[in-house]
Amino acid sequence: MLRAPFSSEFDPSEEGEGSIDPLGLQPGYERLANRFLPTVTVRMGHPRFVTAMAVGACVCEGWDSDTVAADEETPPWLVWEWFVVESFIRAADSLSGISGIPGVQKVQRALRNQRPVSASSYLKTPSAFGFTGVFRRLASGIGVLTDDGRLDDGGYELVTAWAKDQSLEGFIDAPSHPFRDRLRRAVAQGLEKGHTTYQTGEFWKDLARRLDPSAPGRNETKVLLDRILLRSGPEDMIARLKETLIAEGGVSERQHEPAFLRKLTRKVSPDLAQILTAIDAYETFGRTITVAFDGLRHCASINGAAPVDAQAFSSTKAAKSALRALNPSLTRVRSHPSLLEWESAQGTLAQALDRFEQIRTGGELFDAVLDHHEQVQKNKPPNGKRPWFERGHRGKVVIRSGYALPELPDQPSDYVHEYRVPTFSAFLTDLGVLR
Repeated sequence: MLRAPFSSEFDPSEEGEGSIDPLGLQPGYERLANRFLPTVTVRMGHPRFVTAMAVGACVCEGWDSDTVAADEETPPWLVWEWFVVESFIRAADSLSGISGIPGVQKVQRALRNQRPVSASSYLKTPSAFGFTGVFRRLASGIGVLTDDGRLDDGGYELVTAWAKDQSLEGFIDAPSHPFRDRLRRAVAQGLEKGHTTYQTGEFWKDLARRLDPSAPGRNETKVLLDRILLRSGPEDMIARLKETLIAEGGVSERQHEPAFLRKLTRKVSPDLAQILTAIDAYETFGRTITVAFDGLRHCASINGAAPVDAQAFSSTKAAKSALRALNPSLTRVRSHPSLLEWESAQGTLAQALDRFEQIRTGGELFDAVLDHHEQVQKNKPPNGKRPWFERGHRGKVVIRSGYALPELPDQPSDYVHEYRVPTFSAFLTDLGVLR
């Protein structure tokens, strides 16, 4: 089952003008997704990275939590991550593939330039976007690692299973073990130097082969699968999700997720159905205002990016489509028994509904979309962000450079966001449940 690759170069710290989430829909999405699959995120790829983290916790257990490398910033777990990703690049020919490995592009660039992997040559925010950062939520949620990165009960079980598959009995508990000691020496060197160090070709191949992201062993697979199915979300939901994914042959593309979740809604308990119907209602409203916003961006991007007004926007297909869908989407959100209650502490959804409640014309929608976007940008930490549009004379607006939308998406998903089903489906594929 193929999934779209993602780029490990992305770093939100570089998005200085608030180019993410222009309509403020992300927080509500995250809260709903966390009710559905709390231990999973859309950035997760191969679940075997949890094994790499557990093995790393075993290798690094001799260092204190405040230990850092010679660069005075890198902890042992990150030095371990550097060595693991470098091994995947150096031994790529012996692996099933290197797609979906966080940090891979940075490491490839460093090795091409004959530089070791270090804080300056790796990801700028590894605690969020390296494989440890990406999978920390899953590893903690299924009981493999503690919140401070130590081995939990599931971690001992997982490393023991992995060691058995690798014919490395004693790796986790023997006073001395050749392979574990070799890995510890490498991490110790990395801490001393502040970067990865020279290792033999055999070392790189051995490490990569034993942690190949696409090739978990039999015993390791069983531990990972059991823990994911029992602990990655509400047990009844996970059981029904697995059953429905098997029946449907998996869900690998996000555009297929909405129909899948609507089908799943009919198979779960009333309490769990409330989560899924809340997702559907929220995304219907989110898609409606996104269509309007993208329509305005497109309208302002064509004809040489000339200034546009409410009249020009009102004549677009996007504006007319959004107007037709707006009132039904508002009704669905307001009539849901739990959605607004779940969002009440933040209040942002209720405010958005109020802003769009009385919209009846394209001109009113034009003003509401602009006002909503400007308020969202103003509220972004730490001191607000600039809107994507500049207001001009006589109610006209101009799209700012970098935010133009010359072409509208051909077939956008029913949902603005992905609710982690393709990720979970890929887990089941990697672990042999789906073929």
